[in-house]
Amino acid sequence: MEIAGIIILPIILALAQAGGVGGGGIIVPFCILFFGFDTKEAVAQSAFCLFIAAFTRWFVNWRERHPEKNATSIDYGLASIMLPTEMLGSLCGVFLNIIMPSVVVMIALTILLLIILGFTIKKANHLY
Repeated sequence: MEIAGIIILPIILALAQAGGVGGGGIIVPFCILFFGFDTKEAVAQSAFCLFIAAFTRWFVNWRERHPEKNATSIDYGLASIMLPTEMLGSLCGVFLNIIMPSVVVMIALTILLLIILGFTIKKANHLY
């Protein structure tokens, strides 16, 4: 199972990054299924995988220019506005992950993913 996970997980992560989403909601169940991690360990592993994927994506795109104006393709102004709230949310998430039992973390993750799925289906119906 671990060999299958080592092969499948990078492919799924690359597809998620290419699509513009992190893939954290996919990494957690895969880490639990293929590697036998506890929920809390899978969440931590997911965060590390997303960090590596985001850094790789930044490294590939940092010199890329905007196609229509003389600017970088990465909007650093938006990143500087979003960073404090992202860091605060991450800090709160780490504390909640430490405090809560694994079952509660799994239920919360499942509910969150179902809500996101609902929004995605609604957006897909609206577009197509």
